[in-house]
Amino acid sequence: ITIYESFEKLEETKKLSIINAGFKIFAEDGYKKAAVDDIIQEAKISKGSLFYYFGSKKNFFLYLYAYCGDQMKKLIDNPTSNELPKYMQNTDFFDRIKEIQKIKIKLEVSYPHMYKFMKRAAFETDPAVKNEISKYNQKVTLERATDFFHNLDLSKFKDDVDPKMVMQLVIWCTEGIANLFLMKEKMKPEDQRGIPDFKDMVGLYESYMDLLRNNFYKEDYL
Repeated sequence: ITIYESFEKLEETKKLSIINAGFKIFAEDGYKKAAVDDIIQEAKISKGSLFYYFGSKKNFFLYLYAYCGDQMKKLIDNPTSNELPKYMQNTDFFDRIKEIQKIKIKLEVSYPHMYKFMKRAAFETDPAVKNEISKYNQKVTLERATDFFHNLDLSKFKDDVDPKMVMQLVIWCTEGIANLFLMKEKMKPEDQRGIPDFKDMVGLYESYMDLLRNNFYKEDYL
């Protein structure tokens, strides 16, 4: 996360109030339509304060997006009694993927404003922030891929299958599903558009994971 010293020095309650205000307004209106006046009214601060802390609406939006990634990382990596994150207790490639997906769903219940923001931001098309979001996602994906492979049982894969190539297919699959649902929304009249249905996306995602498992695992493990 980019460090904004004046903001980080605030007491935690005030920081969270501003962060949650950003989540709420950006999630409801998207980046372009979100009004700074609505954010400051929700956060109960002045416009000058927000710009003092972040410099611009764009910086604040990108800060929130990176903040979400940081919070999700903490949740996913939260160690259990054996000091390993829960998802790492699954040594099966696809079970581990599903465990991470469950954690993301838990995030939806535990942090509703943040999760709504994340879902909307992931589909953000405004050129002011789209490239930065894409670069951040690529960086995080590369970092997380190394952690994901820790202590996995890769012997279940067929002998001629490279698990890292399968991981790349999983990433492309995830991006493809997101783009598919985004295109469906764009094809609707503007007044009927919204955030793609997350549960439908998860259902399709799991179907593809089952397809990959059935094609790349040895028969003994199906």
